[in-house]
Amino acid sequence: MQSFKDVWEKALVQLKNELNVTSYESWIKLLIPMKMENDVAFFCVSTLFQKSIIDKKYKSDVERAISDVMGFEVTAQIMTEDEVPPRFREAAQRKNEEVSTALPKLEEEEIRAFNAKTNLTFDNFVIGKENEFAHAAALAIANNPANAYNPFFLYGHSGLGKTHLINAIANKIQENNPNAVIMYVKGDEFTSELIDAIQFNNQRQFKMKYRKADILLVDDVQFISGKKAIQEEFFHTFDALYENNRQIILTSDRPPKELITLEERLQTRFSMGLIADVQPPEYETRVAIIKKKAAMYNLQVPEEVVELIATKIKTNVRELEGTIKKLKAYNSLWGQTPTMALAKDAMEAVIKENTNSAITPASIIDQVSRYFNISIEDIKSEKRKTEIVFSRQMAMYIIRELTNLSLPEIGKEMGGKNHTTVLYSIRKLEDAMKQDPKTAKIAAELIENIKKSY
Repeated sequence: MQSFKDVWEKALVQLKNELNVTSYESWIKLLIPMKMENDVAFFCVSTLFQKSIIDKKYKSDVERAISDVMGFEVTAQIMTEDEVPPRFREAAQRKNEEVSTALPKLEEEEIRAFNAKTNLTFDNFVIGKENEFAHAAALAIANNPANAYNPFFLYGHSGLGKTHLINAIANKIQENNPNAVIMYVKGDEFTSELIDAIQFNNQRQFKMKYRKADILLVDDVQFISGKKAIQEEFFHTFDALYENNRQIILTSDRPPKELITLEERLQTRFSMGLIADVQPPEYETRVAIIKKKAAMYNLQVPEEVVELIATKIKTNVRELEGTIKKLKAYNSLWGQTPTMALAKDAMEAVIKENTNSAITPASIIDQVSRYFNISIEDIKSEKRKTEIVFSRQMAMYIIRELTNLSLPEIGKEMGGKNHTTVLYSIRKLEDAMKQDPKTAKIAAELIENIKKSY
């Protein structure tokens, strides 16, 4: 007969597939399986706030997943540590040990796991004037890691090829040296992992994982900005790798000096190697990208259609590729040959998809306005009434959490506030969240509602 721990591990697999990463990492993984009696599964969490959020938003998901594993209907009961009955005390005292063993162990295979995207290589990267310097630097690093340029900091707006280039570096190094320990991680994933490590007292395992890397690639490193504990750990990881002559590669939407909430010591370290940027592709590069992508999908695209797409889509490589994918789908499903009219439809669909999937500052301010029943004009104003100031701080905080805007850009969206005011407001809200669970709950609910709208 399988233990409750075994049942929960199987249920976790299902929950991880069904829920978004944020929900799973931030809430589901907080649950500590205690005991199962008849058709009731008992879990423990650390705080009343955690219990209330999971009860309200995720309890039904947990019950469904366990029921699927058991083959009969199961209900879940979530308790705080103070609510654990005497017969569960021993299990409660072992909670950290049990959670640690439930987390993936750091075996040698995991340390050496190669998690870069193998389809992103130098061979299928299109070089143009706007990215040739970044490409040349990336290739030099791939052929001579830790000796060419270290660290390598690559920045530019989303969709211009940063992720492609750093994955190409990883793939080339892997090809040249299969035994290299290559760690590729996104900034928000690094943050989430460290939060889990702190939560479950696994910092030593976390440090060992990243500090054993020969090559560390961090995509969207801007997501560690403004988070003190995360920056502290990243600083020590950076120094440990650098001092041991390991290659560090970072990408961001902005250069180091514009990451205003990044600690100065990290800004300095990010700037001490080579900094390169990628710009939106020029017309000739866009044409080359379209033709290469079409060849990859074995799609014949007439020259006039190529020119139309290259003329209309000017700033985003992903939109170019998305249009070709859409044309390929039309061709595969309905046998339609790419025409000017079909290309227009494909472009409109791709641009609409990208627009709809992007959370904007305006939509965040609108949600905050409706939640607190305070006008957008008041939120953006200089009025000092307590409820208006609170909603203004909440809007700034959520914009910072859900978008890539810099502090000056947030200030502009908030009626022309300067970046110092924005930073002060965000920190005030963060302090309030630490001291008052209700404030933290409001922020969590708003963020969840905004994400569900997209």
